[in-house]
Amino acid sequence: MNKEIRFGLVGCGGRGCSMFKLAAESFEGIVPAAICDNNPSNLENACKQFPQAQRYARFDEMLEKAGLDALFIGTPATCHAEFSIKAFDAQTHVLSEIPTVANIAEAQALWDAHKRSKALYMAGANPNYWAFIETAVDLKKKGLLGEPYYIEAEYIHDVRSYFELTPWRATFEPIRYCTHSLGPMLRLIEEDFEWTSCFDTGSHVTGVPGRHDTMVALFRTRSNVVLRLLTSFVNNYPSGGHHYRIFTTKGAFERTPNYGKDCPERTLFYTTDLHGSHGWTHLPAEYIRPEHAGSATTAGHGGADYALLEAFFKAIRENGPSPVSLREGLRMTLPGIYAAESARRGGELTKIAYPWSRE
Repeated sequence: MNKEIRFGLVGCGGRGCSMFKLAAESFEGIVPAAICDNNPSNLENACKQFPQAQRYARFDEMLEKAGLDALFIGTPATCHAEFSIKAFDAQTHVLSEIPTVANIAEAQALWDAHKRSKALYMAGANPNYWAFIETAVDLKKKGLLGEPYYIEAEYIHDVRSYFELTPWRATFEPIRYCTHSLGPMLRLIEEDFEWTSCFDTGSHVTGVPGRHDTMVALFRTRSNVVLRLLTSFVNNYPSGGHHYRIFTTKGAFERTPNYGKDCPERTLFYTTDLHGSHGWTHLPAEYIRPEHAGSATTAGHGGADYALLEAFFKAIRENGPSPVSLREGLRMTLPGIYAAESARRGGELTKIAYPWSRE
């Protein structure tokens, strides 16, 4: 039997409870030991789902009394770092929702807290675990793609229906929710992004100040690898989702948008290293990884939620490195924070700094 892991949850909204339930029901030896939320309604609903778990309204009390080995942080995006730092000080392993931090100061504080802790940190970057992303990584490792030099990524999702249940989303600058796009693409780029320029369209759709329609940013590394990112969380665009287009020194890779049943998402690939190949090759790579295909437990986010939890628990049990480390989490989070600052300054070219660049 696998080593027992006493698992806790802070943030008992829909996302937090769904991940906690998946962990408890799908993995051997995972004990749903404690739940925490300062919203009485959320906490009561979670208690009905996890009657065996101890309940807490205060996070500090849960860390002190519940005897946790690991924790899932499912709170609003504005306070992930606060809970991660406290968990580090309690030597409790952390799987945190993304973005990793909400501002630059938190990045340094979280980095410092992690260095003095023995606890493992994993960024909950579920898009990193989609099968078509793994395919792109494999093709690069095999030398068939060469090196990326220009990338386009888009995350288009009208989230107005979420505003009531998750009010923080209403005014959260969409470019700061860049991890779903940058996380997968940074698996292909070894350099950090060093510069950004970003523009904000404002609030054309709703007319409500602070409810951003769309933001678009350019990011650049020292060796002039460029990525263009469009994020839109208030729109009337009927074909939302994730799109990635990668230009490389030996070809190209693309995950196309979903335009409906007559033009669904596709994974396309071209390389100059396959002699006789002309034009795109359509690859049978979708969201669910082949090893999880056919399993009813792997439905969430195309199986990525299951893959996240599986990798997290395995790393804890084997004392292995983090599957998506704090450094990786900050690499995919901080560029969006600096991009938002650039947009507030009218698109001003802005230097990106990381905690490790100061060491």
